[in-house]
Amino acid sequence: MTVHFYMFSDRVAPSSRQRGYYVAELLRERGIDTIIHTPTVLSMSKTPWPGKLVLILECLRSLFSIKKGDIVFLQRAVYNKFFFVIMVAYLKVFRRKMIFDFDDPIYTHNFLKTKTFSKMADAVITCTHAQGEWAKQFNKNVHVIHIAIDPVPYINCTKDYSAQPEKPIIGWLGTGPEHMKNLPILAPVFRRLIERDVPFSFMLIGAFGDKDVYGLFENIPGLNVRFIDKIAYTDPESAPREIIKFDVGVVPHQSEGVWNRGKTSMKVLEYMACAVPAMVSDFGEMPYMITDGVNGFVARSEDEWVEKLSQLLQDKHLRERLGREGQKTVQERYSFDAIIPQVEQVIRMVEKSR
Repeated sequence: MTVHFYMFSDRVAPSSRQRGYYVAELLRERGIDTIIHTPTVLSMSKTPWPGKLVLILECLRSLFSIKKGDIVFLQRAVYNKFFFVIMVAYLKVFRRKMIFDFDDPIYTHNFLKTKTFSKMADAVITCTHAQGEWAKQFNKNVHVIHIAIDPVPYINCTKDYSAQPEKPIIGWLGTGPEHMKNLPILAPVFRRLIERDVPFSFMLIGAFGDKDVYGLFENIPGLNVRFIDKIAYTDPESAPREIIKFDVGVVPHQSEGVWNRGKTSMKVLEYMACAVPAMVSDFGEMPYMITDGVNGFVARSEDEWVEKLSQLLQDKHLRERLGREGQKTVQERYSFDAIIPQVEQVIRMVEKSR
């Protein structure tokens, strides 16, 4: 039995890197044959004609290498109509087993494709409980397996709490232009902290030179802010090297809407894995990941953001306690060591199914 992976994107995309490439490679280490096929679904969408035809033919050729008893693993593969039609026809005609994996509520903007693959799948793997509930409308064999990280590079960059910083750093890591509905949550919070004379500075990683991202924080009187446009995201040590400079890692996020209720955040895992305390909005999967006051803080209002950030910024021992518990949570529940056996169990189940 071989598991054939078809990816949403290349390794630059966090979802494909964490839920596709790393999973395929680690399964191989556990004795399961895996093949990562190209082209990616996203490359098929972005390539203009006639180059698109070459990729479509390459995709068709790859299907002939799949044997009876093998398993097709579709990682968020809903973003190209040609791939969708080819795969649906192939699965129906040749009756191959298929696992459909998605890590975002992609059904909000690709409903038909997500529903179709969910119904056709022998098993569906989702990243959050809300996504799992949606998938259960169309498939009884649904498994919630959260996106995972390799904690080793982060543990090697564990936060040092031996010194008391004069100005603790609030940090955010991500793709700034994609979070212009979320980052503004921080602006009034920062203004109120400054009015209280709470000492802190702000570090934003992932501004990508976007003037709107810069403008959100450059115009706050009294705010000491540093922007880093981008880091080497495919380097597993690039993020932790920056995160250990944080004293608090924040994840502001809107909670309204189907998309936000089904969302999770990998950045919160990265903060926690470095033993940096995480402060997050109450959205999506956060209540399952963060126990408020135990391994991080959850804010349900602007007032809670202000009060809990004030506590964290002024209490090094609180930061250390939450940070250590967060690191423990990642190692036990959200590391590859924790989730790869779960993925393997799903694969073995599908392999034995009729």
